[in-house]
Amino acid sequence: MNLIDTHFHLDFYRDHKNWYEYINQHQQYTLCVTNTPGIYYSCKRMYPETKYLKFALGYNPQNIVSENFDKRLFNHLVGGVKYIGEVGLDFTGKLKDKQKEQIQCFDYICASASNNQVLSVHSKKAEETVLTILKKNKVKKAILHWYSGDLQTLNELLDCGYYFSVNSNMLNSQHGQTIIRSIPLEKILVESDGPFTKVNSNKYNPSKLQDVYAQLEQVLNNSIINEIIWDNFSTLLK
Repeated sequence: MNLIDTHFHLDFYRDHKNWYEYINQHQQYTLCVTNTPGIYYSCKRMYPETKYLKFALGYNPQNIVSENFDKRLFNHLVGGVKYIGEVGLDFTGKLKDKQKEQIQCFDYICASASNNQVLSVHSKKAEETVLTILKKNKVKKAILHWYSGDLQTLNELLDCGYYFSVNSNMLNSQHGQTIIRSIPLEKILVESDGPFTKVNSNKYNPSKLQDVYAQLEQVLNNSIINEIIWDNFSTLLK
């Protein structure tokens, strides 16, 4: 089974061209999320999408303090994309002061999504509000990226049919492992969130994706994680 990475930031690597080529050569299905519509547009102009590498149109809530949401460009692009991400809410630190603006942006993005588009969603300290907005806009396909909230909200998100992508940092923390073990096997996916995670104390790069799968196998005591992730992502895309 080919490995799948459902959340990766190609544009944050200085040697992004090398990793673009590596992903394709090693046939690792990779969803490259972007933090603004402008970055998505630039990535698409720089690199053709392939069977193994796709780009997602995003607006990371952490960008709210530095760059306004380019609604005009988003509207121009959203009709032609399969994936939307990274999007969502973040109510930590100085971002607390921008809750209203974040909610307006995320609500607009969710309202714009079609039933066939897949969202990769950031929800730090804002899990309940994310759930409310997803439900309000009847979003059909969402992946909760690096979920760190409570188990009650996790179960409510599961009731909506949403998936959860887990990474090496989660696998290395007690709280992260508790969350991972609370996700039904049929709703779990793998992400790297590279370069913002570490594998064996080293910054993640695509050559380490197999190590993330191996860690997940160990935590869940399950030797067919590759097959499970493959089946889950295939089901999500149907």
